[in-house]
Amino acid sequence: MSENLLRTGNRPLRHVVAATLLLALTAGCASSPTDHQSAAYSGDGISGTGIVAQNASDDGISGTGILAHHDGGDGIGGTGVVAQLGGDGIGGTGIIGTISGFGSIIVNGLKLEYNNNTMVESDGRPAALADLKIGQVIEGVAWRDRRGDLRLEKLEIRHAVTGPISSIDYDNERLVVLGQTVRVNLAGDKNQKSGFSSLKVGDMVRVSGLRMDDGLIIASRLDQTDDDGRVLVRGPMTVAANGAASIGALSIDLSSAALADTLANGTNAFVAGRMLDDMFTADIAISKQGLPFSDSVTDVYLEGYVPQNSETDLTVQGVPVTGLSVPSSIKPGDRVVVTGQVGADGSIAAREIKQVRTVITVLRPSQLMRPARVRPTTIDRPQRIERVRPVERPNVTVPERPQRERPGDFRPPMV
Repeated sequence: MSENLLRTGNRPLRHVVAATLLLALTAGCASSPTDHQSAAYSGDGISGTGIVAQNASDDGISGTGILAHHDGGDGIGGTGVVAQLGGDGIGGTGIIGTISGFGSIIVNGLKLEYNNNTMVESDGRPAALADLKIGQVIEGVAWRDRRGDLRLEKLEIRHAVTGPISSIDYDNERLVVLGQTVRVNLAGDKNQKSGFSSLKVGDMVRVSGLRMDDGLIIASRLDQTDDDGRVLVRGPMTVAANGAASIGALSIDLSSAALADTLANGTNAFVAGRMLDDMFTADIAISKQGLPFSDSVTDVYLEGYVPQNSETDLTVQGVPVTGLSVPSSIKPGDRVVVTGQVGADGSIAAREIKQVRTVITVLRPSQLMRPARVRPTTIDRPQRIERVRPVERPNVTVPERPQRERPGDFRPPMV
């Protein structure tokens, strides 16, 4: 066979065969992902191509159903991509609910991890993780970490009202703070009832809790505190035609307030300020209408009360809830948790609506907390009695113990 027949163009035939085999091997590798890149790694089978994204640095691709990688980069919005095992995930989860336990932060059964990088605020001011207490209502944003756990990026402790007590109904366990009626539930606990009876008009308290649709605050925690001059309230604002504003029975002077938003009639607002001549003078007023989360939050966990007029459309804390009917076991006035996806119009497409147990108020009057400031400055204590050592015993001669000797050359007879 001539040399020309062994060439294709300018390439020897053996080079063509080698190139063909290389292409076949490459195609085979591309169609068979390695074990650590399978769909089972994330636990979710994906519709579409089922292709697994790489485990190094790039992103899952829009429209393919590709799994997001597990090491770096972000899942792509709008594609149905599964959140990666590391990185930021597709979207955050917004939480508004009551702390019911620790270890992690437990919000009515939802386990939220945290670390020293978790940002904490309390009513708009910097705070620390040590300030978190059972019964407080928090607003937070969490993301799935590489293990699939929800990890809090930031949270805010939200008090419903902080201010002086203006009246107390000890028998019915109610009090009025800055014109807001607060109901506590001490569950018949003698120590708690004794602490409640020790509160008096003029005492400063911080109230954690959620409002019913009639404006009544159901307290989940009540702390007696020092008067630092700052008072605050959260709730639906009434704005009259002449500009006069109020929340509940509290009239608010907004003339010197820094208004972060336009406050219309019926707007849920957070207002902080001072009491001057028995008038609430606002320093800042912020609208809290709807869900208070950014567009990066795609899912939500919202706790609140079922309104009295919930026969048709359900709203929780003023947020419309769609997608599910209210279970027949849940009645108007019940406390519920709604979990679902945030809609484009700010509503919640619910995946679950469940009732939570009756809230017990955690009460901490100052005398139950035993802080240093309520202890007496001087305490008369009896002098410590010097311990008398016993008289030493006289020297007594103790006979020596005889040594037990074992013959070194003794061996048992061989049988």
